Amino acid sequence: MAPSSIARSISRFLATPGKIAHQLDWTKSSGVVLSLHLGKSSIDLAVTAHPSTENPIQALPSIPVESETKNNQKVLKAHILEELSDIVKQWKVCGLVVSWPVQKEGWCGAPCGRVLHTLDQIVQETRIVSKGRQICLWDGHHFRSSEDEWGRVALYSVPTSKEEHRASQEQYREDGMVAADIAEDYVRHHWPEFVHNMGPSSAPAPSPEGFGAGASSEQVAKAAGKRASTYHHSNQMVDPKFLEAYTQCAISAKASLY
Repeated sequence: MAPSSIARSISRFLATPGKIAHQLDWTKSSGVVLSLHLGKSSIDLAVTAHPSTENPIQALPSIPVESETKNNQKVLKAHILEELSDIVKQWKVCGLVVSWPVQKEGWCGAPCGRVLHTLDQIVQETRIVSKGRQICLWDGHHFRSSEDEWGRVALYSVPTSKEEHRASQEQYREDGMVAADIAEDYVRHHWPEFVHNMGPSSAPAPSPEGFGAGASSEQVAKAAGKRASTYHHSNQMVDPKFLEAYTQCAISAKASLY
């Protein structure tokens, strides 16, 4: 699929991180946010209840990646999408926070292309995402592009004694952040008032009904009301209007998605 087509399919369901947080505020008693790291060998997952609960972040078992070829492209096998759909339904997921593995210079590479291709397949073949259950892309390292207006990066002007530079080994980050770490970073940014409750649980994940309420409804409502007027200004890691430009990296990733 062409980058422009991928951009159109995903951008319909792409939201700011603050909007996902706002959604969780209003579904506090029943909803969770699903964090995903879409890796080359596995899909790492964690669910996050409202941070007013005790131990809100729960890591889930990773899903090993299995791929097949369709129309000359490697895609996830159907049973993996079915497993993701079951998790979304079982845990009553209200939004998804997806790890966005940009490079340290703030650029997109093949791992970002893999994320976009996977999200495109999820959008096209499942009901995991919708207008009521959107996606945000989150760079947990908070890298920023250091390019000037001419596209120059000062990092590359530093003298070196190396005779050879292998970007695939020395520059490109493949892993991003695991889902539980993404969830913790996301909670820290959007609910600092509940930071004392934060941290992934090392125990096996409880049933979807296993999260207990902590803060009073008045406290949560106050926090939600404050975010209702400000969430659209929230720390937006990936602006939807730039999505089509980002999908250009999917071309280079086409041959090595999984």
